[in-house]
Amino acid sequence: MIIILFVALMYHAWRGHADEKAMKRSEFTPEEKDILTGIAGSVSAAESLEGAMDALFRGIGALVPCERLDAGLLEEDGRRVVLQSVRAAYGPAAAAGETIDVPGSFYQRALETGAPFISDPAEHWRAFEALDLSKLLAEEGIRSHIVVPISSGSAVLGTLSCGSRGAGMYDAHHGTLVLEAAKMLSFQMEKAQQADRIEKNYRAYMEMLSFVSHELKSPISSIVTLVQTMVDGYYGKMDEKQREILGRILKKAEYLNAVSSQYLSLSRFESSRIDVQPKLVDFMDDIVEPVIDILLPQIAERKVALERDYSGTVFPVRCDPDLMKIVIMNLVGNGIKYGNLNGRLRISLVKGFKKFSLSVWNEGPGFTEQERHLLFRKFSRLKAAELIERKGSGIGLYVSWKIVQLHCGRIAADSEHGAWARFTVDLPQYLDLCIVE
Repeated sequence: MIIILFVALMYHAWRGHADEKAMKRSEFTPEEKDILTGIAGSVSAAESLEGAMDALFRGIGALVPCERLDAGLLEEDGRRVVLQSVRAAYGPAAAAGETIDVPGSFYQRALETGAPFISDPAEHWRAFEALDLSKLLAEEGIRSHIVVPISSGSAVLGTLSCGSRGAGMYDAHHGTLVLEAAKMLSFQMEKAQQADRIEKNYRAYMEMLSFVSHELKSPISSIVTLVQTMVDGYYGKMDEKQREILGRILKKAEYLNAVSSQYLSLSRFESSRIDVQPKLVDFMDDIVEPVIDILLPQIAERKVALERDYSGTVFPVRCDPDLMKIVIMNLVGNGIKYGNLNGRLRISLVKGFKKFSLSVWNEGPGFTEQERHLLFRKFSRLKAAELIERKGSGIGLYVSWKIVQLHCGRIAADSEHGAWARFTVDLPQYLDLCIVE
């Protein structure tokens, strides 16, 4: 067995070296240059890695026997390649997302030398039984395989590999052609690398956010409950100063509780852990009015004149009531918080055919046209001087937008700067009539 391993290693090393020397002597024919130019034009016109791979797979067969083509992204530690895109003339066993350990694989030589590496996956599997990729390719019937690095300047971004079911189909010149094709993918691979890095960082951030928010919510809720019972006199009478101080503590705790709830909602939405559960409810009696009841202390504190433009309306709606309460809580709560002291707040409902519009209007400073475009972005807050002290997380409107999207609806905002602001939600009456992605 040791002798077989040694012979296999020596064979691959010799062949790789011979291929490198031969590659230096290789030249493209005029026909090959024309084909490469055509492929390069199609690849550069593609808007994504998938589109570029489609173009490359269509064209490369005129140059190299190729029944299977894949592009992989090299992870930052250089020890793994993650397949980003796979094309095959048959149904491949290895698909996008497959992870390849670089050490010991035929990818390692190509990445280390920067040169094409040609192998027979079946032979490679017999020689190195622990390499799952060799086994996968062998099971697909691939008998000839070329792998080359995809580079940008001095940075190695990933790999491009080409496979054929015929044995001994590749020589050094084919390797040179595949290496030339790999250059065409460098731009799309850079984009894929950046997207992967952003996605990983964002995922880690959201996981941390969810953990912190979850850990904070329970003790903060306990603080709110305890302070409220003290304010209500359950632990004895307090003088006015004590009540004032406890009132301040309560407001801060309630604010922290609201923020932690918003961040928890955000982490659920961003990690796709939201399960929409539609129920038939009366939108006004079962969703809007319970939210108003919760917000009555804030309405009273800011002396807001609440106007209802739906009095006596019975309006059955099939939606997720818990999620829609979050939307109404955010819109009405913002109308109170960012509206004028002693100002008006109006909630209106307009019914249409199997759809409806709910709007929340308030007197207040409103927002500019430039600010309007930022309202539904994450962590976006209005910069008006009179609003700076009215703290917000910058999450509520973004979460509301996500919920409305899940209900196949639309949310919009308009304002007369310095006079009023209005938020309008357009929804189908029955969620069953639309497709929820």
